[in-house]
Amino acid sequence: MKPFLAGLTLTTCIVIASYGQVKEVTSRQQLWLGYMTSFRFHPKYSWWNDTHFVPKGFFIVRTGLTRHWDKVSVTGGYAFLRIPVSSSVNELHRNEHRPWGQASLNLPLSSTVLFTQRIRYDARFRQDVAEGVLQPGYTFVNRIRFFTGVRKTLYRDEEKQRQFFVAVGTEVLLNFGRNVSNTFDQFRLHLSGGVQVQNLQYHVGYMNRFVQTGNARYVNNHTLTLRVTHQLKRKQAQP
Repeated sequence: MKPFLAGLTLTTCIVIASYGQVKEVTSRQQLWLGYMTSFRFHPKYSWWNDTHFVPKGFFIVRTGLTRHWDKVSVTGGYAFLRIPVSSSVNELHRNEHRPWGQASLNLPLSSTVLFTQRIRYDARFRQDVAEGVLQPGYTFVNRIRFFTGVRKTLYRDEEKQRQFFVAVGTEVLLNFGRNVSNTFDQFRLHLSGGVQVQNLQYHVGYMNRFVQTGNARYVNNHTLTLRVTHQLKRKQAQP
């Protein structure tokens, strides 16, 4: 439980500090659609791909190679985004190239409860904008992300390879290094439920995404999330 307590403490401190600086908050409703695939082509390696689309928001495609151990995995990859110049709804979107890497811990706490902790690094190359016009150059920004979550299996049918589950998680996103005006970037609270049928998972949930857009300016996104995860494995050769 020590990793859980450390993650919870960090999340709480950062959120309290950020909310204490709030001066202007805009609320917005969103729909977040996601499709993720994981192809296990080797006992120790898999290939990850995911695509996300938020209408009037952003679009992202991401890929990465994962190395698996018993309870730990490490992934490195690349993502491409079309993202608004600010978090307000507008017509101007810029490109972002994002090499990324992460380390994840998946720790079973019981036969039905799984604890997850993840640290992800985003190297963000964001297209420059001047006077409302996209420029050919890019500005580099570092970002680190801390995720802590718990998933509870409610019902499992081994014969039909089906299970129902609920999950809760929090994630803090922080900017650092040069070209950074705001250290705090986002805080996310995830609440979801779903069903897994063989190698497909269907998730429905709510995400509160609290985003800093400027000096003491924030957008509070109330987001309905609909996601599908497809787990694939290489077929074993027949003897």
